[in-house]
Amino acid sequence: MSKVAAGCSRGVLLLLNASLLIASLAMIGLLLWIRFDNNFEAEIRKDLKIQENIKPLDDYKRLINDGLTVSFWVLLGFGIAGAVIGLIGTIGAVFGLKCIIGFHFALLLIMALLEIAIGIYILVTRDTLRQTVQGYVISAYNARTLDYDSIRMRYDCCGIDGTPDLTCLTGQPTCTGSVWDRLDFTLMVTGFVLIGILLCQLISCLCSVALLAIKRN
Repeated sequence: MSKVAAGCSRGVLLLLNASLLIASLAMIGLLLWIRFDNNFEAEIRKDLKIQENIKPLDDYKRLINDGLTVSFWVLLGFGIAGAVIGLIGTIGAVFGLKCIIGFHFALLLIMALLEIAIGIYILVTRDTLRQTVQGYVISAYNARTLDYDSIRMRYDCCGIDGTPDLTCLTGQPTCTGSVWDRLDFTLMVTGFVLIGILLCQLISCLCSVALLAIKRN
């Protein structure tokens, strides 16, 4: 009976960690593509780097650029960590080595706790993020810079909340609402993906514990 349980645990552990390895490598490739592809959101990325000598607008640009840089390195770090943990877990599942399985369990638990901390941080700072993004759009609109033109074309929007604009079409969404809605939807999807990853990591942890218990007995 214990051999059957061990075999099932190793099979599930192998499948989950192989999936984690593949997903992490895909995430690393996607991040590097976004970071180094000059055609990806070219106009908006170019506008964010231009200093307009307008203090509120430049401050918002600086905050957004810093946030994008930190987000890139954090996600890349999680991608690399996920690939390493997935590889270690795959090796442990294939060879059934107790020391590797234990090490994999410890790394997986640390990564899960960090992911939970990141998720909580995003929830806590959501309102601040919304104010920063919408503040940038409002400043670009008031200054009538190229930033506003790029946002308007990219999101098919016009004007800002609370300020009537005769150049906008009837029923056309405002740029403050459109930009934030797109970002908020992205954050929501990311949250669901994170929950799915955490569930897979929980199952992987349980399989590791089961294997360790069986081998100890």
